[in-house]
Amino acid sequence: MSQRALSRREKIRIVVGVATAAALCVGGVALAHADGFWINTTDSMPVGLWRQSASHLARRGDVVLLCLPLTPVTQIGWARGYIAAGSCPTGQEILLKPIAAMSGDEVDVTRERISVNGTEIPNSGQLARDSEGRPMPAYPAGAYRVPASQLWLVSPHNPRSFDSRYFGPVPASLVRSTVRPVWVIG
Repeated sequence: MSQRALSRREKIRIVVGVATAAALCVGGVALAHADGFWINTTDSMPVGLWRQSASHLARRGDVVLLCLPLTPVTQIGWARGYIAAGSCPTGQEILLKPIAAMSGDEVDVTRERISVNGTEIPNSGQLARDSEGRPMPAYPAGAYRVPASQLWLVSPHNPRSFDSRYFGPVPASLVRSTVRPVWVIG
């Protein structure tokens, strides 16, 4: 097989083809979001396609889309790349997280696990260090009664999830919608 240099015209066709494919992907994601679909690419929850559910008050066990408040702990998460840049008012991405506890629930926090109303959440221990060896912030150990209008978001899917085990409870008013999996991996 002979090797020859690509002509200018062939290079332009390749660049235009790649740019067109990228534009179609971005456009497809934008249309999916506009139509109530959400594509999760993070490890905190199963990767795949999720759909926003009919409007109802979020309940324990629901998976929600939300924007986190800008706190010292969420700023650490953003600076370290646990939270990407995105369309939230804080400049962070919209997150997909499960509700582990809500108003009135008893949350027990230790380094080894988080329990809600006496039931341990799998994979919920606080990591002392992240994958690059940096110390992790940790919500203080103790027993907490969840106040009105607050939520604890803890993902049992991945022990490395950046969630309430580090930043604590968040206002329920930050929830944009609930979502359900349509097609997910894992």
